[in-house]
Amino acid sequence: MKKKTKIIIGILIAAVLAAAGITWYVMNQKNQKTGNSSAEVVAWDVDIEEEEPSEEKGILIPGYTSMVMKANTKEQTVSIGNPADNDCIFVIVLKLEDGTKLFESQELKPGEGLENITLDQELEAGEYQAVIEYKCYSLEDKSPLNGGSAEFKLYVKE
Repeated sequence: MKKKTKIIIGILIAAVLAAAGITWYVMNQKNQKTGNSSAEVVAWDVDIEEEEPSEEKGILIPGYTSMVMKANTKEQTVSIGNPADNDCIFVIVLKLEDGTKLFESQELKPGEGLENITLDQELEAGEYQAVIEYKCYSLEDKSPLNGGSAEFKLYVKE
């Protein structure tokens, strides 16, 4: 493997681990009230740290190992967003492993995120395999860029 490829992979792994830890902390510290129905954009930055500085800047993709939602309601409290250090727009899609779309965000500029979202459908209590997909677009002309996706465990609780 080329040195640049190894560095990029290392940065992505560090970003995923940092985002997973922060997500776990935020989800365990938040009040368990259901969020409101609007997907209001908020300031969002998870301080993803790079393992090694590199001359080539890549897209920082937050990763999640798990997410917790409330059963039998479309209104959810989550923390998803576009790291402030990115130079691109994100559209974030949450799906079940079978491809069922649960949510698609509006365009999120660097440093913007969502804390309250409305799902496309309610979920029953249980554990689900889910996917978070990041569609990335240029800030200048909104042309598509490389994106990413990651599987995670979705816990839906009463």
